[in-house]
Amino acid sequence: MSYKLNGKKISMATAALCAAVPAFSADKQPNIIFIMTDQQTTDAMSNRGNPFVKTPAMDMLAADGVTFTNAYCSYPLSGPSRASLFTGKMPVELGVPDNEYPFYASEIPNNLGFMLLNAGYDCLYAGKWHIPTIEIPDSVFGFRKISGMNDMKLVENIKDELAVKREKPLFLVTSFLNPHEICEYARSQTLHYGEIEIPQNAKLPVLPDNFNAERGLPESVMLHKQMMFRLYPTRNYTSTDWRNYLYAYYRLVERVDKNLYDLITELKKNGLYDNSLIVFTSDHGDGVAAHRWNQKRTLFEETIRIPLIVKLPAEQKGMKAGSLTNALTNIGIDIYPTLCDYAGATVPGDRHGISLKPLLQGDKTGQHEHIFIETLLDGVNIRGWCVIEGEYKYVYYRMLKDKEQLFNLKSDKGEKKNLVYNPKYAGVRKQMRSRMLEYAKKTNDTMLRKEMSY
Repeated sequence: MSYKLNGKKISMATAALCAAVPAFSADKQPNIIFIMTDQQTTDAMSNRGNPFVKTPAMDMLAADGVTFTNAYCSYPLSGPSRASLFTGKMPVELGVPDNEYPFYASEIPNNLGFMLLNAGYDCLYAGKWHIPTIEIPDSVFGFRKISGMNDMKLVENIKDELAVKREKPLFLVTSFLNPHEICEYARSQTLHYGEIEIPQNAKLPVLPDNFNAERGLPESVMLHKQMMFRLYPTRNYTSTDWRNYLYAYYRLVERVDKNLYDLITELKKNGLYDNSLIVFTSDHGDGVAAHRWNQKRTLFEETIRIPLIVKLPAEQKGMKAGSLTNALTNIGIDIYPTLCDYAGATVPGDRHGISLKPLLQGDKTGQHEHIFIETLLDGVNIRGWCVIEGEYKYVYYRMLKDKEQLFNLKSDKGEKKNLVYNPKYAGVRKQMRSRMLEYAKKTNDTMLRKEMSY
């Protein structure tokens, strides 16, 4: 694979040399441990009151850290979401409309690996990468690869590295596959790390309150599901099939939680838990049977809201351990400046995110008033966007019937009552479209700019 930088093709090996390395900062910098799961919806943790799943490792982090209850991804799909997360830009700014696209080579020197490497960190990567290659190429993005994608062996593979006594602060990314195996489960395919057995007497999860909320969904969404039947093999699912799906999904969450528990154990064993900034999140969510949806891609709350827990280093003062915050957060653009802030790295001026460090230290000012998420329904080749501000969420798909949606997330968390056709909310709709136009101009999204100009 090759990239282009300043109009010229460069190899991945050459890309690794593109960043100029400044002098090491002598300021105290915490170790940073960034942990990511794949396809985990926001409430798929027992610390969020979910009675159908038990996640002692995630619960431990929540008890020791700050849980963000309004954290969203920038795009409900692995490749674009991860590209955004590691560069601090939205996918449309990176030329990443789908899984198969690398972000622009000009952003390689600005990705988190090089940003923290240049700030004096020892940068290590273990697990899934998927930007766009499944595993990260060694050293190309500033990270030294210490394990490929293998959830069950990942912690074992990195144990020696965790035991190293370092002169530099550590930036470690551990990226797990699960609960993404639910995709294979839904298609009756072989799972990577062993099948999920459902006992005859299993207590199956109840279906969500918005399970049957399909009436009035955008036509583009429904056609996408029909066109991509291989990925959405749920057309003939019975209620029991859906409950089995949820049962399997939560077992996969528990599977990755066990891997996370092993990681935390090793971090504690090597003195890397208490004195580290630990960030736990996921790249996007899952349909979890809401609106009879599996997979991702859509702009449903279940597919775009994700877990975010931040544990501060023990010596740093800040929000009380075990706290919750409802601060509106887009991990795609906010994790980047947050990690740079803690590391002492200067964020490039063309990023739109907000560092969470002031908030975590107790300063509640300067938060997002609104955030944006984008997507592509590849089955019908139709883009979609949403903006969330206050209690409202406005959704827009580019074409076909019922392409606009407006929800009050405070009174209608399940998105069952579309308010866009209610004249009482005409002013809200107008304001949200105005926000989208501002966003389109900021990100140079010419397609959205055209759509919002009418």
